[in-house]
Amino acid sequence: MSLIVFIALLFACCGYALWRGGAPERVAAGLQVAAYAATLALNRLVDGSEYLRVAAGTAALDLLLLVALVLLAWRSTRFWPLWIAGWQAAAIIAHSAKMADPGMLPTGYAFLEQVWAYLMLPTTATGAWRHRCRLVTGDPDAGWKSALT
Repeated sequence: MSLIVFIALLFACCGYALWRGGAPERVAAGLQVAAYAATLALNRLVDGSEYLRVAAGTAALDLLLLVALVLLAWRSTRFWPLWIAGWQAAAIIAHSAKMADPGMLPTGYAFLEQVWAYLMLPTTATGAWRHRCRLVTGDPDAGWKSALT
């Protein structure tokens, strides 16, 4: 059931961000969809251990997503990418916790690794909604910083 809920949330939130969002929202949505697709494929091919041990491939993909989201937060003029990068860092901490304590219950590891995505998706959609609100009110809405600072 939770997989159906997550996929519905993924398509609804990322679809909205891709359709109505500015450049940072579209980038974040694309990154999240690509990460989900890559993780799904990787779990079927390599990391199908049912969370009994550290999912090394998934951890590597999560780390790549974290780097991309930190870069997005650094370059974007928006505040919300900081939140999704932070939540992605929490997923990395879950992998680290499983490495530190291999006896961690599989359900706890799975929960700690996955729960953050349920926050990231609506935050991305909210960023797209806020972008639309700024456009409607006529506020300038530059998505990217003009210089690397």
